[in-house]
Amino acid sequence: MWGKFANLAEQLDANAAKLGDAAINKSDNLGSDANDPQNNITMAPSSDTDYGDEENGWGGSDGDDLDFDDDEDMDSSGVDASFDDVPDEKEDVAALDNTNPEALSSAVEEVETAAATTPPPTVQQPQSPPHMFPKIVSVSAPGKALVAGGYLVLESPNPGVVLAADGCRFHTTITFRQPCITSTAGGVIGNSINATWKSVPLDVYSPQFDKIFCYYLSYSLKSQGEDDDGEDVLRLQPRTASYEPNKFVERTLLLAFGYLRQSLGKDLFHSRFRQHGMNSNERVALAIKLRADNDFYSQINHLKQRGLDLTPQHVESLEPFLPCPKDSDGKVIVNKTGMGSSAALVTSIVGALLQFFGASSLPMIDQEVTAGKENHHEEGLRIAHNLAQICHCYAQGKVGSGFDVSSAVFGSHVYTRFSKSVINKFIEDVEVRNESVKDGLSLAETDSTQLLALVTDADQKWDCIVQPINLPKGLELLMADVCGGSESPSMARKILEWKKKNRETGFLTGYYWKDLKRCNKKIASLLSDQYTKKPFCDGLARDGPLIIASRTAEQWRKPMPSTWHEFDGSSWDVALQLLDLRMAFLESRQNLKGMGTAAGVPVEPDSQTVLADATMKLPGVVAAGVPGAGGFDALFVIYVKGPPTNGGKSDQVRDEIGNLWRDLSNEDDNTVVCPLSVRAAGSGGLCASSLQW
Repeated sequence: MWGKFANLAEQLDANAAKLGDAAINKSDNLGSDANDPQNNITMAPSSDTDYGDEENGWGGSDGDDLDFDDDEDMDSSGVDASFDDVPDEKEDVAALDNTNPEALSSAVEEVETAAATTPPPTVQQPQSPPHMFPKIVSVSAPGKALVAGGYLVLESPNPGVVLAADGCRFHTTITFRQPCITSTAGGVIGNSINATWKSVPLDVYSPQFDKIFCYYLSYSLKSQGEDDDGEDVLRLQPRTASYEPNKFVERTLLLAFGYLRQSLGKDLFHSRFRQHGMNSNERVALAIKLRADNDFYSQINHLKQRGLDLTPQHVESLEPFLPCPKDSDGKVIVNKTGMGSSAALVTSIVGALLQFFGASSLPMIDQEVTAGKENHHEEGLRIAHNLAQICHCYAQGKVGSGFDVSSAVFGSHVYTRFSKSVINKFIEDVEVRNESVKDGLSLAETDSTQLLALVTDADQKWDCIVQPINLPKGLELLMADVCGGSESPSMARKILEWKKKNRETGFLTGYYWKDLKRCNKKIASLLSDQYTKKPFCDGLARDGPLIIASRTAEQWRKPMPSTWHEFDGSSWDVALQLLDLRMAFLESRQNLKGMGTAAGVPVEPDSQTVLADATMKLPGVVAAGVPGAGGFDALFVIYVKGPPTNGGKSDQVRDEIGNLWRDLSNEDDNTVVCPLSVRAAGSGGLCASSLQW
């Protein structure tokens, strides 16, 4: 008899393993081909409001995120409907029914009958677990600079040119650890819901802001279909009553876990929390560690404390993940640099959770990818993009343009936004549901079902366009942290109100908007097409450092040494093509400044005009300007790389730009300009890494 039950147990284990494998296959094949009909993000060929969490630096606007408050009276579809004078371009797995006594009895009888005629096996094979998860996962997402398309990118089909930032990434690391000991002041409010639910301690560490956020993640163990559509299936609650809320972290966690539970199924989702690799007698928490590269936050105080000049070399010499400074009361001082920290934060959390739960596959940073894996990674990035966009919009409380999240996933590209209607209804429904929820957030069965359909794009609603670009070898990006500040949402709101008010009444109104369209398209065309041609790329790599970088743009027009012959790819030909980009940026600046003046918004303030103009007079500089929504707090520069300096870590043109900014800062006590260490990241978007805890 014991042999019969042993065989029965073995069969039950085998079927459970098959079911687990089937679930894994399902999760690994949410869309195995980037060209699957369900993949509706067009990958074109290459030819924030403050929520009272300033102290931790995770929420709020990043100065140039351009995820603006598009008021109800604005064009709600996110489509540019004015100034259209310018033309736009199963395997069937047999399983035992463990919940049905009759089915189980029948199975026992079948096993007993088989055992009577078949000798038992002499060797029992061990059963492998249904899914082996990684013990630790680290994923990072880059910051960005929107160098063309400010304001217009809010309305489709206007393009935005966004450069992802290398050396400026937000890192999320996930593993299991012992729970953080929390204070019981105010009482404990998070706990198990009932016998059909499970609760897991969840700790979010932010060492740079000297904070730990402690939650309970609670989820229903009922099978899909057993829950009433209106019933909650997942909740995120603080472990104590005295805690600091953070919408960007908490809302991202709620939706990410909601998607994972729905896509993996409750059994595989629950099994992830049991495979923690720690002593079974120990209490275990899911631990998430957030770290940001220095360039997301101003490093001026750290440089001054060390007696260092504000130069690129000194910025790059700082140790990584420096903590934010504190005032005399111990309060964290957060000065952002406008590199898109909130979007990079949300995207890195989403990517890390997807990777940790085995729900998607992401590329490894700085690793060559084979053709087969590339398709798998494309699908993982698509899922991460859709989920991160939804999380970010939910955290902001509005549907923004989405270019910063898109850049955090796909790297540098020309971006055309998705229609607001894709996710607007879902965001509103979850908002309304949680209005009455006290001390935490919840997700219902209906919400989870809608979320799964949105992320997998079952209805093919996502209509954003992503056209990858790279700065050609020989061109580089430099960003400046400029003391001052502007609030993107209010600036954008004023611009859009002005545009609507003057839509039919002013020649200059149409002039600014139409000409910005034309300039932005020109910049996008040069970077995505003209600058990818072999003669240009070869000529820039050959003559850029010694000939082009040593001369100002005015000198590029004049006769030069004998190497400047008039043929495709010659130094002169390359320089003249660079002048096309320079003129497009200059015209864009003029129109943005004019539009800002007309609307009463400091898109390019006079102080920034002086700084940009002075920078553009230096040898090797192609263009300089204010990124994104503009304002006082940032400047971008695109330049031709000069001969290497500092052991290859810098170059002569970059050094000269840094020296100019240092001198201007020393001359004017009201202006402090500090270079960042970022460079253009090309296609390097969301990636896994080997970063440890």
